[in-house]
Amino acid sequence: MIEETKGYTLSVDTYKKAKALKMKDPRYYIYASLRGSGMSVRDSWAIAFQGEGIGVWEKSFLENEMNKLEAQESVQKRIAEVQGKKVKNENADELTQEELIKATSKEEILRNLVIAQRKQKFGSPEWQKTTAMIADYSKIKQDEIDTENNVVHYYIPLSMPRCCEDCIIFKNGQATFQKKKK
Repeated sequence: MIEETKGYTLSVDTYKKAKALKMKDPRYYIYASLRGSGMSVRDSWAIAFQGEGIGVWEKSFLENEMNKLEAQESVQKRIAEVQGKKVKNENADELTQEELIKATSKEEILRNLVIAQRKQKFGSPEWQKTTAMIADYSKIKQDEIDTENNVVHYYIPLSMPRCCEDCIIFKNGQATFQKKKK
């Protein structure tokens, strides 16, 4: 089933997606999709609204309308969806497992410490504390790398011997219970 929207022939699926994002007009969905793919605000407006207001409306009014549309939460959600990002909700108190892992990774902590150190005055007590923390985290990271290099791997033969006589140790006369040949 196909429906008509001011110059566009859109599928019902597009209308449903726009409605799911709580958009007032399916053209907002078109606009947000174009913005998410990397188009400029002006070009996305010109395509989605077929030039409506361009050259007719006062420039400041047109810019204001574009900014209003760009600021809408539903539009931002769609842009993030197209770009493959998750919209960050500052009010949310919950963390996803991925966010938690990223925030607590040694690399992320070290990166945040280095950024904090850059903002502090060189030689100040805060700078010295931050530098000490960076050294500690660097040591932890180095210890982790060293531990990985000390792992012992045991290799088990593909075909296991069924009895003592099949064992290579027994065949070589090195089994502890075997009588030594003289």
